[in-house]
Amino acid sequence: MLIQNYWTPLQLEKAKSDFENHTRELLVLTETAITPHLLQRDFGALFSNMEYLEESYEDHWLNIELYNDSGKQIYPVFQRKVNVLDQDKEFIHIAHRIEIEGTFLGQLELDLDWGNQKLGVVENANGIRDMVVLMVILGILVTVISQYRIVYVPLKLLDRATNKISQGDFNIELPVTAEDEIGRLTKSFHTMAEELAFQKNALDQHAIVSTSDQDGVITYANKKFLDISQYSREELIGKTHQVIESNIHPPEFYEEMWRTISRGDVWHGEVCNQSKMGEKYWVSSTIVPFLDEQGVPQRYISLRTDITERKQAEEQLQYMANHDILTGLPTRRLGKENLSRAIAAARRDKTKAAVFFIDLDGFKLVNDSLGHDAGDILLVSVAERISSCLREIDSVARIGGDEFMIVMSGINSCENVAKVAQKLIDVLVSPFTLGEKVVSIGASIGIALYPDHGNEPEALLKRADEVMYSVKNKGKNSFALCDDV
Repeated sequence: MLIQNYWTPLQLEKAKSDFENHTRELLVLTETAITPHLLQRDFGALFSNMEYLEESYEDHWLNIELYNDSGKQIYPVFQRKVNVLDQDKEFIHIAHRIEIEGTFLGQLELDLDWGNQKLGVVENANGIRDMVVLMVILGILVTVISQYRIVYVPLKLLDRATNKISQGDFNIELPVTAEDEIGRLTKSFHTMAEELAFQKNALDQHAIVSTSDQDGVITYANKKFLDISQYSREELIGKTHQVIESNIHPPEFYEEMWRTISRGDVWHGEVCNQSKMGEKYWVSSTIVPFLDEQGVPQRYISLRTDITERKQAEEQLQYMANHDILTGLPTRRLGKENLSRAIAAARRDKTKAAVFFIDLDGFKLVNDSLGHDAGDILLVSVAERISSCLREIDSVARIGGDEFMIVMSGINSCENVAKVAQKLIDVLVSPFTLGEKVVSIGASIGIALYPDHGNEPEALLKRADEVMYSVKNKGKNSFALCDDV
């Protein structure tokens, strides 16, 4: 009577509690496989995992349902209710929250059939009702030891493995598998760990990966990050990403980046970094914040791909579009842009800007008599001589076959302009050596000033061109300003 009326109900309650707790522990491990797919909205893989749960635990788990963080049921799509009012069955309803870093992702609900466990407890009680207290204690002791070995130890190993994987370490120890629920769960966990390790390896092969805490301090850097930055892991961990800044971007660039991620948004952009050896490299970067329940970022993961070759190709194309292939000087378009900047600076500083229009005298004769190769060599030499006469703030461009354009900034006196023009005449009239030939040419130069002769680049260049033709008509190999014509 004591066993039947007191001991048996206690054992039933304990068995029910243990069964429910055991199931909750399994759900904690199961959510490890579900969580990545919830985050990635990968419903194909998510449904595959849920179907695997139904197949694996069909003897005990019924009505498995998954809800997202908005309470919407996302599995199953079609209701497949099993009657839980069956009098021959015993059911427990469990609602298990799925969270990551304190962020609620969804809820897994199911009904547990623990009728077999209850029946086993009752049969066991009937079988030992006549046994002495010592045998009961011995039986309980054996049961505890067995549960410790079969359930607790494997679950403890799985718990340790889960923690290591969460930190990016896939060198884990798993319990020896057996043909039971723990064994099947272990096999599933092992498969999941292999898949995660494969995905991590694939990501590491493709991307430069790092993680940082809420203050931007680096907590993890993969090998690709170490290779491209040329820093060791010890030199990066504990530092911020300022260690690889190249000073190419203005402070506002990084301020906007930090504002974006600190409010919980994903940031995309192209960043120029600098390696330990001083080499600059470009990356296409995506920074993803991990938020807590209040939406406050707790840490960040940065995914980058090396785009240095692409950026170099773009810069080369840009250079070729704006520079003369033969002389390396800017083209007419870039020359006009330089003139626009000079005008803007002169307007701001209350100074003047000058544009020179230079046409070579006698170049056609050299080109026709000695050939185009000789003409090309002559043009290169002319470009070098013109550049040698200018200040760093001035610029020269080749705007036609034998026509050049000079932009001078920060002019306070027309006398300085005349001195530069005369210097150009002198250096260009000096003979040029083209192989075994020595040739002499000259130059006709027209000069227009801002704001004296115009306010727009095109107008100033046109006035300088007109003055240059006036010089040519008067005898060539000289210069003149608009006011002189």
